Amino acid sequence: MIPDDCALAVADGVVAVVDEFGDVRGDHGESGVYASDVQFLRELAVRPTDRDAPTTGWDRIARRADPDGVTTVLASGAAGDGRGDARPLLLEKRLVPDANGVTLTTTVENYAAERRTVDVEVTARSAFRHVFECSGFFAAREPVDRTLDVRERSGGAVLSAECPDGTTRRATIDVTDASSIATTVDDDARTTITATVSIPPGETAAITASATFAPAREPSDGRVPSAVSTQPSSPLFDAAAETLTALVLPEGVPAAGAPRFLAPFGRDALLVGFQTLPFAPQLTRRVLEYFAGQQGTTTDDATLEEPGKIPHEKRHGDRPAVGRSIRSPYYGTVDATPLYAALVAAYGEWAGADAVTDECYAAAVDAAEWVRDASGTDGLLWYAPHDHEYGLTHLGWKDSSRAIAHPDGTPAVPPIALAEVQGYAYRALTGASTLAANRGDEELHDRFAEQARRVRNAFDEGFWLPDERCYALALDDDGVVESVASNQGHALWAGIVPDDRADAVIDRLLEPDLLTDAGIRTFAASHDAFDPLSYHRGSVWPHDTSLATMGAARYERDDAVAALVGRGLDALEASAATDPERWGFPELMVGFDAPALETGRIHHPDSCEPAAWSAGSAFGFARAALGLDVRDGEPVARPALPDRFEAVHATVRCRTATYALRGTNESIVVTPTTDRSGSRARGD
Repeated sequence: MIPDDCALAVADGVVAVVDEFGDVRGDHGESGVYASDVQFLRELAVRPTDRDAPTTGWDRIARRADPDGVTTVLASGAAGDGRGDARPLLLEKRLVPDANGVTLTTTVENYAAERRTVDVEVTARSAFRHVFECSGFFAAREPVDRTLDVRERSGGAVLSAECPDGTTRRATIDVTDASSIATTVDDDARTTITATVSIPPGETAAITASATFAPAREPSDGRVPSAVSTQPSSPLFDAAAETLTALVLPEGVPAAGAPRFLAPFGRDALLVGFQTLPFAPQLTRRVLEYFAGQQGTTTDDATLEEPGKIPHEKRHGDRPAVGRSIRSPYYGTVDATPLYAALVAAYGEWAGADAVTDECYAAAVDAAEWVRDASGTDGLLWYAPHDHEYGLTHLGWKDSSRAIAHPDGTPAVPPIALAEVQGYAYRALTGASTLAANRGDEELHDRFAEQARRVRNAFDEGFWLPDERCYALALDDDGVVESVASNQGHALWAGIVPDDRADAVIDRLLEPDLLTDAGIRTFAASHDAFDPLSYHRGSVWPHDTSLATMGAARYERDDAVAALVGRGLDALEASAATDPERWGFPELMVGFDAPALETGRIHHPDSCEPAAWSAGSAFGFARAALGLDVRDGEPVARPALPDRFEAVHATVRCRTATYALRGTNESIVVTPTTDRSGSRARGD
């Protein structure tokens, strides 16, 4: 979560945290402009001074933040002491990031009856710190040594750093209409550039300060279509598509979130791929192709790399390059690998077996082989904490250090087998067996199918809690971790739950100790260890609820789907589409149980915003509400719409054709708008 008085702009893997006056300043630990995990600018500030009223200052009167940038409108102080005295100048600052860096355009409009002269001071500075060294995001680590430099150039300056990985990083500052330049250097590289503008009555003048970063980055080509609309109309799905588009990195995959997780994360990107698959299959394809290229090929205890594993995250910058961080890439996850194989299979269902490239097929087989080889003799997939200075304690999606606990708060004793991970493993193995059959490899098909049966049987036998009528959160070295949590909803989504137990599990997730008006809590409030302000033991995560909702749709529990979709979309809309000064979708919400506080919708102080899988949740909820599936190569749907919608319209891609879906709770119509070759259907 960024500070309340700040706003965010993101594009092409560049993120800027902007203060209340439209500048990037060092007042907050989070402030800055970041790219490739480097804080290229700690400050980029424009300070105008009206020569005729140098002491009046500026008052903010408006701000709007959206994926395209942050606009801040300021008015000069009143020229006089009386009520209603004139404010002669209006100031607009527009900060826009792109793949090359960031541009801050300042426009001054003169409302006075005489010409006004304004002196503009532009300040830029940087220490080229790695994001892990910036307070406010993490427990800041000691900076590595970098040699900083600043030099004057025509119309601006160049800030640079010689970094310990042997690279040079630069921010080239250019200011239009600069009348003079002065540079200073302290512990950071800093430059101050001054300009003067003269503005006739009723006219405007603009000063543009741009920062161009090196090494250069390519712009992303990852627009995500909205694809869903509703009656009554809602801006939610447009906002979700815009957020995902803004988070797409030059690598072609969505970053996990901004500002601190603006990097490829395997688990996050793969789950976004599932959420958006029918609506944006090109995004899913890019995710699969990227992580196929990152798949482990060797064994490394420092990074937990193993052949076939998909990484947890990949960080850039000089710290990983010189061994001061293990995330380069880091394979500390037990679930990204089965999710990869499962997503390749799901992509094959929607796009067609022929659309699965040889590279992705091979990567899916290797991922499924890792699942099989890494499983214990009981057929379950276990993990132990990573014994490393920067290693993770838990390797599932709830990866905070206190996430996995018994109902009384006693920590689970490793090794640990998580409920949802067994579901992922089951889905990976069944999916890989189908992929193998499509390629004519019956031996591989049979091997994966048999392992899938082992996992399902071991899960049902080892995790079932008769008294709770639900599965356990996990198994640990001492036995069963009998906590009821949201993880069990992921198991439903994965299809590992037998049909005769599904209703009981769904009913348990809908009990008041788990269900809030924003979605499903991560940990049951009836347990002593419940904490609504925790990261993973009582908070509400939109992506978490969306997966449980898709799980309920899998088992055709329309009542649960409608209830969860309504809550999930209401909460997303309340948090992501109603405040013009903020945009994006919060990673998590507080799990309070008090109607006066809007249960579950209060932003969490540690929440990343925007988060890709929260934006993807809007589409995950739409998938569930429409009951989307593929049969005989064509999309089918069975709607379970919440009360908030009279109708839903959607555009989906299946095989090479595009289909329009128009549905109410009474019926749904699926109409091809292109033929199977991609040409428009006759009459369209």
